Amino acid sequence: MSEKIRRLSAIIKIIANNPGITLTGLKGQLPDHGINVTERTLAKDILTLKQEYRLLPDKDRLRSGYILEDIFTLSDLEMTLVLDALHMLSERMDDPEAHEVLTRLTDLSSARGPSATTGPRIRTFRQRNILKGKDRAETSRTLKEAIRTRQAIRFIYHTPRVGKDENLSGYPLIMVFHERGWYCITRDLKDRNYYPRRIDRIKELKIVTTHGINQDFQENFKEANYLLNCGWGMTYPRSMSQLEEAEAQPPIVARFDRTIAPYILEAVERHPKGKVTSVKDGTGDVEFSIKLSDAREFIYWIRSFGARAKIIAPQSLVEQERTEIRRMYEAYQALGERP
Repeated sequence: MSEKIRRLSAIIKIIANNPGITLTGLKGQLPDHGINVTERTLAKDILTLKQEYRLLPDKDRLRSGYILEDIFTLSDLEMTLVLDALHMLSERMDDPEAHEVLTRLTDLSSARGPSATTGPRIRTFRQRNILKGKDRAETSRTLKEAIRTRQAIRFIYHTPRVGKDENLSGYPLIMVFHERGWYCITRDLKDRNYYPRRIDRIKELKIVTTHGINQDFQENFKEANYLLNCGWGMTYPRSMSQLEEAEAQPPIVARFDRTIAPYILEAVERHPKGKVTSVKDGTGDVEFSIKLSDAREFIYWIRSFGARAKIIAPQSLVEQERTEIRRMYEAYQALGERP
């Protein structure tokens, strides 16, 4: 390969990974590819790419920087949107193809390095919102390192529900995003159950080597993934024994009226453990049945549909919802009586 072809190849790669880069930016990145040239030589190479190869717009000045023509590239903004969408498909909908593409794009995003305007490209919008601040970013890096090396962690955890700090330890297995933030699924060292630990609630964290490498990492990873798929959101069975207990119970059944039945029916495989059926009574309603060890997040989802959805079984859960709805009604009635 001639020296010029090697330079052009490097320039194309840099522009592909940095759409909108300027001549000065190109000159600054070429040494990373083992190439050192004057700005005049670089300008000639750019002219070659414009006129001979037609890979760049043939204009005297490109105010928005260099963007390859006829080759699709992702800007920083587009990359964050794509990573967000792929994360939802791969983690929350368990799509293996989306997971593979997400991994490849994340590696590419990391290789592209930081951007002067938007910072590290590897972060999506949700990551930037949840992992704001130096401490949380450092927590995330430590967790990833512990997962990669299969080491145990010791950390201080604080939740508003408990109201005090907890000293915990375990083997981190998976990092997933769910509604309110990023979670790390961890196998506890004491009871060996799998707990979701919200990253922004971890106050102090360090890797500990005294417990040795997690020799059962692959088995734990598969088991944790399976349990996640058997729950609803982060309210999943913490162990296989909890799952067996849930499977022995009658299913929770929700009924949706005909106005939203099409929405429910368009995703009959909404959950790997759920079952959607049309009600054969002429109403056009549909029912969704599922067995869960913890129904809290599922109930919140049902409530989001208002009067168009309701729990119809088991009876104990129906009574629980009746009581809660009565309390809500009384709370709103009290607001209406205010002057």
